Amino acid sequence: MTCNLRSPIPTDMSYTWYKDNNLINTGQSFVIINARTGDSGNYQCKGTKTEISDPVRLDVIYGYVILQAPIYVHEGDNVTLKCHHYPGYSGGQTIFYKDNTVTRDWGSDPELHIYNINLAESKVYKCTKKVLNYETSSEASIPIKELFTTPEIKVTPFPVLEGDNVTVTCHTNVSPYRPETELQFAFHKAEQNVQRFGSSDQYGFQSAKLENSGEYYCEVSGRMRVKRSKELNIEINEPFTQSEIIMTPNQMTEGDNMTLTCHTIRSELIPDTGLEFAFYRDGQNVQGFSLFNQYEVHSAETKHSGSYSCKVTFSTNKLTRSSKELYIQIQELFSTPEIEMIPVLVSEGNQMILKCNTIVIRNNTELQFAFYKNIQKIQEFNSSHQYVVRSAHLEDSGNYYCEVRTLTSNVKKKSEELNVDLQGVFQGGIQNMIRLILSGLLLITCFLFIFYHIKFIKSLEPASKGPRSPRL
Repeated sequence: MTCNLRSPIPTDMSYTWYKDNNLINTGQSFVIINARTGDSGNYQCKGTKTEISDPVRLDVIYGYVILQAPIYVHEGDNVTLKCHHYPGYSGGQTIFYKDNTVTRDWGSDPELHIYNINLAESKVYKCTKKVLNYETSSEASIPIKELFTTPEIKVTPFPVLEGDNVTVTCHTNVSPYRPETELQFAFHKAEQNVQRFGSSDQYGFQSAKLENSGEYYCEVSGRMRVKRSKELNIEINEPFTQSEIIMTPNQMTEGDNMTLTCHTIRSELIPDTGLEFAFYRDGQNVQGFSLFNQYEVHSAETKHSGSYSCKVTFSTNKLTRSSKELYIQIQELFSTPEIEMIPVLVSEGNQMILKCNTIVIRNNTELQFAFYKNIQKIQEFNSSHQYVVRSAHLEDSGNYYCEVRTLTSNVKKKSEELNVDLQGVFQGGIQNMIRLILSGLLLITCFLFIFYHIKFIKSLEPASKGPRSPRL
């Protein structure tokens, strides 16, 4: 008997032998000279720092006929059984039995050949032979080993979440006595082949989708043997449901506090901190990914109107889903104010009135007005939309604008600037005189035009041809 180890083998390796669990010898090989029935038993060997080998059964029989069989037989092997008789004697006809039924009977050939043996084959065979004119028989047990175990299909990770990178493994063990056996693997989903036979024992898909769910099984092929695993139900679980963006309150007017919520239902398979949220307006990011599922706008303005959406991402596998867009219109409380001066031209000493005009859009909105000259406030906020200068002076010239706000001051709007250029008294008198002269010249021109026009018309009438006769 020889104790063989898989390479590499250390140079200082030592071996020990055991029979029926008792130490009997050392050295890589163990030789029995002149075997006796007492040598029958289970033999094992062990190398330094290695596990003990599987037991090998040796039977030494005191008889005229023995049925010899290989120690290790694997499914798919071609097996030869030899009906061997005692040396020095002649043996007659040999008959082989399987399950006590004759399986071959052809004379002096002492060997039975079994091709491509399988696990379903009977493990007990018997042969009979005539020695010294006596029919003698012998039985042998054939321990048929699996060339490879029935495969088991496994999935990683487990459980599987949508967006995961999934690996399906077809796991089997090759007999340690046939480590050189080459295996081929195939994978199926719901009886449909998804990966043909090949050397890889793995099948996978990136970024798992819900439609990847199903019943999977694998097959292993080796030496004309095909074994199939049990089916494994692989369920792709949603880490979170489709997101939806919700606005609170339902309608928005400028000045309101707006809260947008990115609503989704989280799976129990992921942690509380597993999801992150981001918000967008008209496709532009307004709040980056974070653990907060709300976006808030304090004192909303009309510029905050737009199409809003949100995204949810699973931080572990980066699965991201976007909500549908929600259009939000921020309603105005009042229009942008316009500043107006009455009259349009004001001379020094005359009254000047500035008006801050706006249109109230939402009823019952109370407003306050303030006026500014050259950026300096000249009238504090109050309910009057007018600023009055009773007697204007040249120094009242400048750039004016007004502001309008609500009572709560959370909405404020500013008008454009109005340039006011006041004229002095002398400059105003000259301008008035010029106006009078121009008006007089215009009036004289009109009279002359009318006079000459009438005279021209009369000149066109026909001349009289004599005195007219009196009428009776």
